[in-house]
Amino acid sequence: MDKEHLEGLQSLYSGRYWGLVGIETVAAERGLVTNRVKLREEHLNYNHVVHGGVISSLIDSAAGGAVRTTRTPDEIKARPHATSDLHVAYLSPASGTELTAVAKVIKAGRTAIFTEVDVTDDQGRTVARGMVTFVIGAGPPVLSPKD
Repeated sequence: MDKEHLEGLQSLYSGRYWGLVGIETVAAERGLVTNRVKLREEHLNYNHVVHGGVISSLIDSAAGGAVRTTRTPDEIKARPHATSDLHVAYLSPASGTELTAVAKVIKAGRTAIFTEVDVTDDQGRTVARGMVTFVIGAGPPVLSPKD
């Protein structure tokens, strides 16, 4: 495990959307990130299984973290990356006490980075699989006057 990548991702995500959902980074190294969400009642849908949006958020957060570990802060500032395609295959209903997503960068190019993500429940069952593509911007983000 790479302590620098792990602490950087934990700091970056605290207080943001991932924190609101309860997603935390538990392991990180170059091109590989593990995120987890400890399940709460509000994560469940009307069928009392984990809502698909929680799973897709977990997949996107892990994939984004894996991408971030392959780029320097200066590269990210000059040419930020963003999710351009997110595909989720829900393999079985998810329940239990937590879900874990392991994301791996499978190909990094000049303008796009491709990732694969497996989500397992606390029984070790694979409940979803994601493929997430990130586009690398052509330059720094355009900020509004408020920023």
